[in-house]
Amino acid sequence: MEAQGERLLQDLVSQEKNLVAKVEEARGQAATIVAEAEAEASRILEEAKAKAEERAAHEAERGAKEAEAAREDIVRAARETAARLEAEARAGIDDAVARVMERVLP
Repeated sequence: MEAQGERLLQDLVSQEKNLVAKVEEARGQAATIVAEAEAEASRILEEAKAKAEERAAHEAERGAKEAEAAREDIVRAARETAARLEAEARAGIDDAVARVMERVLP
């Protein structure tokens, strides 16, 4: 009976060692899975940052083009207004000279 108890005790010790080994193996696998997940998350984050930076650069470029177009529109409108006012002033000069001449030389 004592031999049978010793054998059962050895079996229990052996099973415990197997369980400990399996737990350690599972911990190792879990650590590997966590490391892989962290690496994947980091990669995804870097890709998202790169896409966001690319998008921001694109939007900034588009905004700069729109601002330049608006500036050109304003400058064009100002030039047209200046040209119109200059033409009106020239037309008015002839009138003004004629009136001054009428008063100076009656």
